[in-house]
Amino acid sequence: MPRRAVSDISAYLARLEPERITSAQATELFGLFAELTRLGSAGQVLLGPRVAQSDAWKGEGHRSAASWVAKKTGTGLGDAIATLETAERLRSLPRTTEALRNGTLSGPQVREIAAAAVSHPSAEDELLEAASTGTLKGLKDLSRRVLAAAGSTQAENARYEAVRKSRFSRHWSDSDGAFRGEFKLTPDAGAMMLASLDVRANELFDRARKSENHESPAAYAADALVDLVTRSPGGGNVKSGGSAVVHLRVDATALRRGYVEHGEVCEIAGVGPVPVSTARSLLPESFLKIVVVDGVDVLSVCHVGRAIPAHVRSAIEARDPICVVPGCDVAVGLEIDHWQTDFADGGPTALSNLARLCHFHHAMKTYRGFELGGGPGKWEWEPPEELDSG
Repeated sequence: MPRRAVSDISAYLARLEPERITSAQATELFGLFAELTRLGSAGQVLLGPRVAQSDAWKGEGHRSAASWVAKKTGTGLGDAIATLETAERLRSLPRTTEALRNGTLSGPQVREIAAAAVSHPSAEDELLEAASTGTLKGLKDLSRRVLAAAGSTQAENARYEAVRKSRFSRHWSDSDGAFRGEFKLTPDAGAMMLASLDVRANELFDRARKSENHESPAAYAADALVDLVTRSPGGGNVKSGGSAVVHLRVDATALRRGYVEHGEVCEIAGVGPVPVSTARSLLPESFLKIVVVDGVDVLSVCHVGRAIPAHVRSAIEARDPICVVPGCDVAVGLEIDHWQTDFADGGPTALSNLARLCHFHHAMKTYRGFELGGGPGKWEWEPPEELDSG
């Protein structure tokens, strides 16, 4: 039966001419093929353990089952290993396995859920809910938070130390002669580096704009990296200038306890979770902006801001780290909107009346009649009546 289905799909694709069908038909077919992709990934994961137990891969000259899987799927060895590891983890996750069989989970989604839920089974339902209602990035963020809930200060610090000991920086030349590289750092070290890069990249961007030279943000970030690494010891330091800021968000209960439990956060915005002990060690640093939270409520903000608006901005940045429109996880270039009462109508510049939106959704709200409602923790995004009825 599966072979006949594959033959039928192959024959259909051989005669498919996308330019001859309507956009509605193309949209429907795309959805069907997306479902087939999920089902295909599910079959690979479910069959992985049986393949590993057999000698089929040995008979074909492979040194491991993962090597055989990589060859059959046309993926890298790392992806193949991840597929087999996910299959083993699913043995203790029946609800995730059921969702996989139903075709409701993609390959990347099931990997994230299995990696976190196998050591934190109580989080399985929450992870499945995140997969069904949010984006893959949102699921990854939740998975990292679940894994960061170590259960003790010692375990949390051990996880951090393992990352620190495995840190590296590597470089090579690619096929066109470009200098390439990768690195692995602890989250706090990465955050300090990114904060300094952002400051220098913005300086370079402003300089280029004045000379009417426009390039991508990634290009200016690359220039900033070279500039910061190659400047002389006496050439100054962005961090000491006081303009690079790292945003640290931590639950009040975790800060008092000394480690995070499931449902709590201690993380650097845009980087990821850090141990509470690391957060405490960062407190004296002038470049740090720390926001203590209790659920969606901001309890305290401590940073180098000089006026009330700076505290309000810090609070909303902590409460709304990504665009608040459900399903949108844009975290860069967010704009502050007076969501209940417009500023022009006398709306207060208070936390209760502010929300952060990406440029796209802010423009839709401002110019196309879309409405934001619900409030923190239960945001709603409503289209204009004429669009909704149409």
